[in-house]
Amino acid sequence: MVFGAFHIGAFIFTLLIQDFSFLTKIFSYIGLFKYITFFGIVLIVADVIWSWIVSRDGKKEKDALTHELNMLKAKLFDLQETAKDSNAAKTTPKN
Repeated sequence: MVFGAFHIGAFIFTLLIQDFSFLTKIFSYIGLFKYITFFGIVLIVADVIWSWIVSRDGKKEKDALTHELNMLKAKLFDLQETAKDSNAAKTTPKN
């Protein structure tokens, strides 16, 4: 939200700069631009860090789900083997 508002503000500012009289009026505020642009850089860094955290958490969740799936497959395989052994024992004739 803040990142979008920053870009909308920057776009509106660039539209206003086309008027030279506006540019001369804001000449005294040029020093503030370094703080505004620094804020933009902070927003970009925060976005990169946030994306990295979300990616890392997603990878952890995917690994946990893959492990759980493999465990369930192993349990299912064990149940099938037990059922096969049980059926084989029942159908084998005794001497």
